[in-house]
Amino acid sequence: MIEGHDILCFAPGPWDDIWRNRHQLMSRLARANQVLYVEPWPELRPTLRRLRHGQVGLGDLKPPRLRRISAGLSVFRPATWAPRATRVPVRAVTDAVFMASLRRAIHALDLQRPILWLFLPEMDIFVGRFGEKLVIYHIVDEYSGYTGISAGWRPTLQRAEERLASRADLVVVTSPELLQRKKGLNPNTVLVPNAVDYEAFAGACGSGQPAPRELADCPRPVAGYVGAINDKLDLPLLARTAAEASRWTLVLVGPVIVESPDGQQALDQLRSLPNVKFVDARPVEDVPRYVAACDVCLLPYRIIEWTKHIDSLKLYEYLACAKPVVATDVPAARRAGDVVEIAPPAETLTATMEHALSSDNPDVRARRRIIASQNTWGIRVEQLSAAIESTLRTRLEPAREHSPGAANPAAVK
Repeated sequence: MIEGHDILCFAPGPWDDIWRNRHQLMSRLARANQVLYVEPWPELRPTLRRLRHGQVGLGDLKPPRLRRISAGLSVFRPATWAPRATRVPVRAVTDAVFMASLRRAIHALDLQRPILWLFLPEMDIFVGRFGEKLVIYHIVDEYSGYTGISAGWRPTLQRAEERLASRADLVVVTSPELLQRKKGLNPNTVLVPNAVDYEAFAGACGSGQPAPRELADCPRPVAGYVGAINDKLDLPLLARTAAEASRWTLVLVGPVIVESPDGQQALDQLRSLPNVKFVDARPVEDVPRYVAACDVCLLPYRIIEWTKHIDSLKLYEYLACAKPVVATDVPAARRAGDVVEIAPPAETLTATMEHALSSDNPDVRARRRIIASQNTWGIRVEQLSAAIESTLRTRLEPAREHSPGAANPAAVK
C-alpha cells in the first residue's frame, strides 16, 4: 500500500451512508496515509425545494463540520446553509464559503500537496485548486445511464466526464465494460474492480450466529437482497416473483431510493404482500449477518445502460458467504461463471430460485468462497497503490531529467 501521502477525496455520498467502494478504499488507505473525506456539497435548488415542502427545517441548515473517524481519516461536511448555486452572482458567494471552510479543514489537518480523488464528472471544478500532486478520476458507474438523468442533461454530463478524464493523471474504472467505454478518454486508465471484506462475510456466514432479530421468525426459504433499493433493481419482477413464490420469504435490506412510477407501484405491491419483509439500512458491521440469514441471494437488476456497466459489490459479498446467487442477465453476473444462476427472460425468478436452492452443494460453495477470497479490498488497495506509484514515477520523469536529485515519488508530499 502507498504510505505517507495526503488524500483529498470528494465523495458522491456521506460517510454515514451504506458502505460502498469509496468507504472500503478510504478506510484502508487511511491506515498508512492521511485521508480527508469530503461529503457532497448540497445544491441550492434542491435545498430550497425541500425547505418549501417541509422535508427539512431551518434547524437542519448546519455549519461546516470536521470530525475525526480514526487517526488517519477525517470527514468534512460542508455547510448546508450555503448550498451550491448555479447562477453566477450567488455561486461566487456560496463557492467562497465552501472553499474557505474546506481550506480551514485542510489547514487543521496540515494536508500538503494531496492526491485529489474525484468520483463524479461535475467534480472537475476542483482540479487545480489544492496544489495537488496527482488527480484520480474514479468511475464506478456509467453515470449517463442513471435513470434519473434527463435526455437533455446527458450530453452535458458526458462533456464534463470527458473534460475531467482528460485532466486526470489516472482514471480508475470498476468493470471491463467501463474500461472498454472510457479508455479512449485517457491513456492512463486502469481496471480495479469492486471487492469484499472477505473475513467479515466469510466469518459471519460460518459462525453459527443466530439470524438478526428482524429475520429470526421468517418462514424458510428466504431469498434476500442486501443493498440500496433503487431504480437499477427490477422491482416489478420482484413483485411478480413474491406474489407467485408464496412458500418463499422475500427480504429486502437497505435504504429505499426509488423515483420511477413503475418502481413506486411495484414497491406498493411488495409492501402489501405477506411474504415480503423490508429492513432499513444496517450498519456496515451488521450487514454480513443479514446475508448469512438468506438461503438464496438475489441480484435482480434491470437490463439498462446503468446495469450493463456495473461491477456488483453485492456479488462478492454473497460469494464470500458461499450463498447461491440468482441474477438477471447482466454482464457482472455472467463474468462470475457457473457460481451464479442466471435467470432466463421470464415473468418471475421463482424457477431459478428453486433450482439454485436445490442444486446447492459443498463443491460449488467452496468455489464461491475461492472467487471471493481472490477479490478482497486488500488486494484492490494494492492494485490501486501500484497504479498510483507508477503514475507518480511517470510524472516525475521530466523533473528528474532536469534535477538528478529529485525525491522518490513515494516520499513526495
